[in-house]
Amino acid sequence: MAIEITVPKLPPGVDAITLWPFIVYRRGFEHDLPLRCHEHFHWKQALRWGVLPWYLAYLMLKPFYLGSRTPRHPLEVPAYNVQREVAALLAAGQSIDRRLTELGIA
Repeated sequence: MAIEITVPKLPPGVDAITLWPFIVYRRGFEHDLPLRCHEHFHWKQALRWGVLPWYLAYLMLKPFYLGSRTPRHPLEVPAYNVQREVAALLAAGQSIDRRLTELGIA
């Protein structure tokens, strides 16, 4: 299970980051369910790949996907898809219980 912590500041433009086994949120974002689902997806992704191989792959690809292209990073695409799906379900007043359970949040 992820260890979630909240800190006063993260680098500019960063609201949360997964540093396995931790998920670190910038204060004010720890209750943002779509964001939490995004980060929990990364946490599980790192667990599936193996933490070190996941971080190495992420960091090796990062220079190609800086700035506005970050959502196109191959390891970010599925996490952003989960985040958008959860946001859409919430906006439609639908249940996100299945997603929360899959990600280990519920």
